[in-house]
Amino acid sequence: MPQEYLSYGDIKLGYGGYDLPPIMIGTMFYQSQTLVDRKNEAIFDEEKAVKRINAQKALAKQFKIPDLVEISAVTPEAMVKYLDFYFDKFEPPFVLGGTFGARVAGLEWLSEKGVKPNEFIYNAVSNLKNKKEIELLQKNKITSAVVLILASTNMTSTQRYSYITENNQPGNTNIIDGLKKIGIEHIWVDGGVIDIESLAHILETQQLISSSLKLPVGTAPTLFLFKYSSPRLNKRFHTKYRKASIMAIASWFSNFLFYGAIEDAKECFASVYQALEFKKVLKNNNIKLLDKL
Repeated sequence: MPQEYLSYGDIKLGYGGYDLPPIMIGTMFYQSQTLVDRKNEAIFDEEKAVKRINAQKALAKQFKIPDLVEISAVTPEAMVKYLDFYFDKFEPPFVLGGTFGARVAGLEWLSEKGVKPNEFIYNAVSNLKNKKEIELLQKNKITSAVVLILASTNMTSTQRYSYITENNQPGNTNIIDGLKKIGIEHIWVDGGVIDIESLAHILETQQLISSSLKLPVGTAPTLFLFKYSSPRLNKRFHTKYRKASIMAIASWFSNFLFYGAIEDAKECFASVYQALEFKKVLKNNNIKLLDKL
C-alpha cells in the first residue's frame, strides 16, 4: 500500500509509516550561532547565511532527501530581520521556530506580507493553556503545527501517548483534538528529547502514534548533544560522529528530523542516506534484523 503523505510545495511528509525518507530540518539563527552578532541578534552575516542554507539544499538534492529550514530567533526584532532575509533569498515552505515572542513577531510579519498559512509550520505547541498562543494560532489560521511532548527522561511510550490523547487540557479535551478545533489540520508530533534514554522511549512512542493516530512523527534526536555540537567548540568535544550515529537510528522510525545546527548538515544527511539505503537492503531481503535485538 502506497505511503500516505502531506504536501508542502514539492516536499512530501509521510505519516502512518516510514516508506518515505524523513524531512531533514536544519536550524538557522539559533542562539550563539557564529554568523549572528553576539551583542545584537538582529545583525548577522548574510553571505554566510546564504552559503549554509544552500549547502543544506545541495545535500538534499544530492541524497534525494527532502529538507526544510527552521528560522529560529531569540528576539522579535531579530525574527523580523531573519524573515526579511529568508524571503528575499529563498522560497517557502519553512519552519517558524524560536522563542514565543519571536514567533509572535514572525506570525505578524507573515500575515502582513501575505504569506499563506500552508507555506510554513509553526514550532511548537506543548499544551492549550497559553490563551494568547491559541488565539494567535486561530487568528492567523495556522494549518500546520508541531506538538512538542514535554516529558521526563524515563516516561514510557504509553505515558507519552497519553500526553497527547488524554482529555487533560482546558475545555476537557486533548491537545490533538483541541488544535484541530481551531483549524490546525496537520499536526506533527515531536517526542521532546532530553537524553539518550528519553530518545529510546520516544522512538517507541513514534511507532505507537504512527500506527494508531496516523500522524507525522519525529524529533530532534541529537538535542542532548547540542551543547557539544557547535563548531565554535574544541574539536575534542565536537560530537559529529555521535550525532551521525543517532541520526541513522532515528531515521528508520521518523517522518521528520530536526537535526539541529545547520552547520551539521553534511554528516547528518550522509548518515541518514546510508541508514535508509541499508534499510532498503533489509526490506528487499526480508531480513528482520531489529526483531532479534
